[in-house]
Amino acid sequence: MAAMLAHEVKNPLSGISGAAQLLEQNASEPDRELTKLIRQEADRICALVDQMDQFGEEGTYQTRPVNIHEVLGHVRKLAQGGFGRHVRFTERYDPSLPPAAADRNGLVQVFLNLVKNACEAVPQQGGDIVISTAYRHGVRVHVPGTRERMSLPLEVSIADNGPGIPEELRAHMFDAFVTTKTGGTGLGLALVAKVVRDLRGVVEFESEPRRTVFRVRLPIYQQPDDARPR
Repeated sequence: MAAMLAHEVKNPLSGISGAAQLLEQNASEPDRELTKLIRQEADRICALVDQMDQFGEEGTYQTRPVNIHEVLGHVRKLAQGGFGRHVRFTERYDPSLPPAAADRNGLVQVFLNLVKNACEAVPQQGGDIVISTAYRHGVRVHVPGTRERMSLPLEVSIADNGPGIPEELRAHMFDAFVTTKTGGTGLGLALVAKVVRDLRGVVEFESEPRRTVFRVRLPIYQQPDDARPR
């Protein structure tokens, strides 16, 4: 069933990507940005479908050096072109942030879910979302199931001025099928937690009325020993 669903999803995505590529040939420069966005998202969804049959497995991502700010810029473009049109975004970035040891598509998936949740939480008038990055020296966490402590100095925060998360849901926010949204599936944050865990990071949150913050902590990319100059 999963293979059949993947086939049925990927076929129209190929058509969408191809149509966008044809439009791009005669498009103006601003429109080329939109057609490029369509093709990138079609490719990302194809990759996501390929990974769905591995949802219950660990370590499904190959980590590479990823520019977090490029990923966040892509996510913001997607939000402002659709579900986040009513939101005022503020970026507070650490310009010296080193690359993360991550998977670009995985991070897009994580931050798109978190930004979409924030956009749906804020008011239609006066909605504010602040996206921040920082380097936190000395932040180390235990790796679940081991005695290992891992350095996770890269921090990405997404803060919104929505009403906050109900107290009774906070202990279960990353469980599947837990949601406060009418018609929501409750899978978004469960998938966020799974992807971040596979990337050997952690995701945390704090919430009060008019301020909810989700923080993702990730490792930095370090060249393998055999790739370093001698």
